[in-house]
Amino acid sequence: MKTFALSAFLLTAPPVWAAGPSPPAPTPAPAPASTPLRCLDDNEGGACVWGKVEGFDGGAVQVRGLHLALAGVSVPARRDLCASRASKEEFDCARPARRRMAELLTKGVACEIVDVASGQLWGRCRVAEGDLGRLLVQAGAARAAKDGPYEEAQKQAVLAKKGLWAADMVLPRDWEATRRRTEDKAEE
Repeated sequence: MKTFALSAFLLTAPPVWAAGPSPPAPTPAPAPASTPLRCLDDNEGGACVWGKVEGFDGGAVQVRGLHLALAGVSVPARRDLCASRASKEEFDCARPARRRMAELLTKGVACEIVDVASGQLWGRCRVAEGDLGRLLVQAGAARAAKDGPYEEAQKQAVLAKKGLWAADMVLPRDWEATRRRTEDKAEE
């Protein structure tokens, strides 16, 4: 009877050479990153599109096949040249806006379509960090449209000399006129 119990133990026990460090406990699946941006439920019945950005330029995004210009902002055209007084180099004025857009759009976008004019869709867009138009204007990469919702953000960017409003920047003529008007209003 003793041999039967010993042989049963040997047959069911793992071999000694298999004993070693126990396998690591399974790691839990990583928690999903932040939830994707979606349209707000209270957009008053307006059309909204959200998702991964398929393409963009300094003042527009393409989402789900729709090209939306950002309402309330103006970005210099690619043909507009800016220069730095310090380095004496000219560069495409829209480049800072495209660079900032690339940083902001990595987590997706949700855009409420606010207008359709001359075949162009205009939208107000949100990214994970907030209102896309406001963020571009605050960074000095875009100019607020006259009587638009971002005038205060532009005033702050001009006074702080951020982005294209930096003291050593040589801007296109219409941007320089905007800078002077804003600085004059601030002095009043």
